Amino acid sequence: MRVKGFGGTVLQPGIELIEKAEDFPEKGPILVITDAQCDSNLRIRREHAYLIPKGRYLPFHPKGKVFYIS
Repeated sequence: MRVKGFGGTVLQPGIELIEKAEDFPEKGPILVITDAQCDSNLRIRREHAYLIPKGRYLPFHPKGKVFYIS
């Protein structure tokens, strides 16, 4: 699979939708898949991790684990 981003993705609305969804487990972890060109003010209130391309860095200090793909 090839993931190609165009930069500037706003992820916070999607995170909030998942956190408030009645059909998503209340304690279910969230995996954020991004090209790392995303909003720098991301707030996730539950266990989470990031999956980003190798050699890229998030524009903020992540609280969750970061996994890299090539």
